[in-house]
Amino acid sequence: MRSLFWKMFFGAWITAMVMVVAVVYITHFGEFGDPRQKERWEGALFREVMRNMRITRRHGPEHFQHWLERAPKKVQRRVYALDPQGRDLLGRPIPPGMEPLINSLNYRNREAYMLVDKQPTVAFFLPMRSGNPLRIALIAGKSKEGLLLRFLWRNFWPMLLLSMIASGIACYWLARYLSRPLDQLRAATKRVAAGELDYRVAPSLRTRNDELTGLALDFDSMTAQLQESMSEQRRLIKDVSHELRSPLARLQVALAIARQKQVTVLGPELDKIGKAADYLEDIIADVLSLPVSGPEQRPLDDVVEINSLFSALIDDLQSEAEEKGLSFDVSTNSAESLVATRGSSLTAALENILRNAIKYSPRGGLVRVLVKASGDACRISVIDSGSGVAEDELTAIFRPFYRTDTARTRESGGLGLGLAIAQRTILHHGGTITAYNSSRAGLCVEIKLPLLHITDD
Repeated sequence: MRSLFWKMFFGAWITAMVMVVAVVYITHFGEFGDPRQKERWEGALFREVMRNMRITRRHGPEHFQHWLERAPKKVQRRVYALDPQGRDLLGRPIPPGMEPLINSLNYRNREAYMLVDKQPTVAFFLPMRSGNPLRIALIAGKSKEGLLLRFLWRNFWPMLLLSMIASGIACYWLARYLSRPLDQLRAATKRVAAGELDYRVAPSLRTRNDELTGLALDFDSMTAQLQESMSEQRRLIKDVSHELRSPLARLQVALAIARQKQVTVLGPELDKIGKAADYLEDIIADVLSLPVSGPEQRPLDDVVEINSLFSALIDDLQSEAEEKGLSFDVSTNSAESLVATRGSSLTAALENILRNAIKYSPRGGLVRVLVKASGDACRISVIDSGSGVAEDELTAIFRPFYRTDTARTRESGGLGLGLAIAQRTILHHGGTITAYNSSRAGLCVEIKLPLLHITDD
């Protein structure tokens, strides 16, 4: 039972039921210790004794003696009849604790109650129409503990049902009241971990005024500081990248001038400088194209047709694929698939994914592209023919600057920004992007985008 809600619910529920039974026991224990409580001794035997007492009053003590002699042993152990001399009609010894009760009976006090050996006992003074009176004592037969247990047993199921219903409702509300903020905090943690740093949980707990509200406020303060820190970090990276472009541009101009001078001795060194400059230019372009989440995002104010977009991208990348002897296997929908976008952001993201597939496919391999529209969504799968990615890294490859040990080395190019850019762009378009190892070979990057339906209205 891992759920905190059910732990609190069952813990409070069982405690409440135990408390109900304990309260009933404590409050009734004293009442069962009172021998004057008629429900303790009124019953079939009591009614039988009273009936025979009425007959004895008319016909004499012999009738009661005769009835006792014929009564079962368990009745004889509970009923005593004494003559004026204090002798039992059956000649039995009188229990020591009963003598004070018997001696208290007289013409003025014809009924008395007392505990005899912890058992409630009632005694009656019975005057006769003719002859001497009798004193009759009836033992209830149960101690106060036994009577309480009998009471609980007879009333157990109604008590249990009522306590279960009442305490169950109260405990459910209590457990829900305590666990709901924790569920909200857990959901907020997941959303923040997914990148929604602008999400706040305190407004949903504004009706509360306890420690959990304080925790929610602290959580929101933490996410606000984290969001500000992340924004400042992105702005710093972009500012630095912008500043790097100026000296890089001057470097490229100087390099072009040096090449125009046709200094053959420095040719190889100039080529190395040129490659390094181009590599640095690619890094800066990737950093500047990294989308920034939050209020800086612009609305999707354009429309693109997915099938035509992939045809154009594959045509542009055909030369790069031919250099490695790669071929494309493209399967697209015949129907028109429109997707809302902004500028060339979606085009750049899909181009990044295709370039990755070309980069990590072996020479002479195959890059498969599948586009399928169904209902309100379009599913795009790009599958390379490389060695794939370790299972525990399939999520991490979408993090900025993350590179696997086996594939994303400096020699293969990039800083691990391609998939991060693609993921944030796809999320901004209201879609999803995932990666998994294909059953055939290589890595499959699957994208789902919402389709845009344009009507004549």
